[in-house]
Amino acid sequence: MVSRGSLKKLDLNDDLPDLNWNKRLLDSKFGTIFQTIEYGKYEELIEKYQPKYLKFRNENNIVVGQILLFRLFRGKGKLAKLIPRTSVGEKYTTKWTWTHGPVVFDDSYYDAISEELFDFLSSKKFEGSSHPQDKKLSFRDKYNFGEQKAATFIIDLNQELDDIIKNTDKKSVQKNIERARERGVTVSEFSMKDLQDLKNYSDLLNKYRELNGFSPYSDSQVKAVVQLATSTGEGAGFLAWYDKMPIGGIFISAFNGYINEWGIARSKDDTEKKLYSQDLLRWTIIEWGKKKGCRFYDLSGVKYPEEHQSPKEKGIFKNKEKWGGKLTPYPTIFNK
Repeated sequence: MVSRGSLKKLDLNDDLPDLNWNKRLLDSKFGTIFQTIEYGKYEELIEKYQPKYLKFRNENNIVVGQILLFRLFRGKGKLAKLIPRTSVGEKYTTKWTWTHGPVVFDDSYYDAISEELFDFLSSKKFEGSSHPQDKKLSFRDKYNFGEQKAATFIIDLNQELDDIIKNTDKKSVQKNIERARERGVTVSEFSMKDLQDLKNYSDLLNKYRELNGFSPYSDSQVKAVVQLATSTGEGAGFLAWYDKMPIGGIFISAFNGYINEWGIARSKDDTEKKLYSQDLLRWTIIEWGKKKGCRFYDLSGVKYPEEHQSPKEKGIFKNKEKWGGKLTPYPTIFNK
């Protein structure tokens, strides 16, 4: 389809979220939590990124698209002070980034929005990606932008539960769910109000990170991420239990019926005793998503198989592939 709509000149001062920002996202099948006001506040608070809410208006002043961008200040020392605050200097001192945008509300404006956005970004250092299922965003040959393939597995929750389970690997998903239940593993749901479960999850997550060589999160950081995931009223945390001890955890956001995983945690006991809590947790999330009327479950990213995969990346790919979701490639666009 050829996009023929034309836009008013983008007003770079018109960058604050209005009262209908999230509502417009809910009216689009491509609106996710990564483009919400709540996510903007989260990145501003935790990562100190500067959010910029851009709206694209047509000739009738109607918002036909929008994007939440983040400005990252990369230089904070002597280098930043030496480089002047010009368009050329900014390319070295700042970087712009985004996830799952822009969100376009009228298909006839894809070309115009793409051109307006990339004209704005052409002199800047940036990296971003559109929604994995939105294949209409493009940039013209006049831009010397780079492109790298990314991918994710997406489970279609519009299917019946029986069809979803049939699409999973029989030995490494179906059998593992059965084994977890036989060995007495149970799963419970928790929210921001469940302070003890929140602490259980935080402790479990940091022990898991320590085992894998990552630095721990503070309790306030964990609380902030859980609050983000549940801030729109469409997310939850899940803990797996064995012998009255937490052995696994995942929490999810589900804005606009699109589930994303956040913060997978697993105990040493779960691995060594082969309790398979992660498989039971994911299946519980699928059941939860079906009950809530969610549309998709995004397993949140894998290294594209055509790119070089490390042994760890291959393991992650295999772990997500076994759930039978659709491998969905999409480009990450960056300024060279």
